[in-house]
Amino acid sequence: MSVLTKDQLSELLLKSNFHRFLNITVESISENTITLRLPFKEEFLAGASGTHIHGGIIASLIDIAGDFVFAAILGTALPTINMRVDYLSAGGREDLIASAHVIKLGRSVGISDIVIANPEGKTIAIGRGLYSTAAAGKSSPPGEGKQG
Repeated sequence: MSVLTKDQLSELLLKSNFHRFLNITVESISENTITLRLPFKEEFLAGASGTHIHGGIIASLIDIAGDFVFAAILGTALPTINMRVDYLSAGGREDLIASAHVIKLGRSVGISDIVIANPEGKTIAIGRGLYSTAAAGKSSPPGEGKQG
């Protein structure tokens, strides 16, 4: 039950300067699930060895995917209430794929689970995000400006 198309979700995603810096793309959108791709950049590497992606980048991808699975349904991004990240493996010098799925969509809170994997399907991290769905009522979905 997606309100936004893949192109509309991509447009909404790229309104943020940070998201544009990350260069995140929408890979797919289906009922209650989205998949995003984070193309590898040298700037994402952590430590002197430069062999793995910084955990903050992975956490950001979890938060963005967890939020935008609701944006696909509600037509707007939501404020994050809380987020959990479990790092399972180091992300290497490769793209990362984020798959987010809605667990609960309530009037005040939405919960999503997110899996971050490499292109071969190896799980790098998992996360859960809680988002304020009450905030969605304070703005109109794209293309539905207030008439007055």
